Amino acid sequence: MEKKEACKSGYGVCDRAVMSQPSTPAKWNSRILDCCIDRRVCLCGTFCSMCLACQMAERYGECFCLPLLPTTMMMMRTSMRERYNIPGSLIDDWAVHMFCGPCALCQMAREMKHQLG
Repeated sequence: MEKKEACKSGYGVCDRAVMSQPSTPAKWNSRILDCCIDRRVCLCGTFCSMCLACQMAERYGECFCLPLLPTTMMMMRTSMRERYNIPGSLIDDWAVHMFCGPCALCQMAREMKHQLG
């Protein structure tokens, strides 16, 4: 659902879309170890994970070089969970990225593909 809302800035009036969150908690579209569901994401995440991370950051609306900074992919995962109303915690996000980083990256890429089409 999308509705337009006028926002006032120091430079005039602009329109911005306000997205409403679903009321029920969602789930990740795929599990953390479902890496081979999407072969392109799997291969890119395995052999060139930084390229995949940069593509994801840009598609998510962030600067493409964001993944070059420490812990930013974990924070992007947290942001993604909040945006798509997926339950979890910051500790969960930290643990997944510390112990299974490439799998977490692939799961996030698959979720973005599912959510953004």
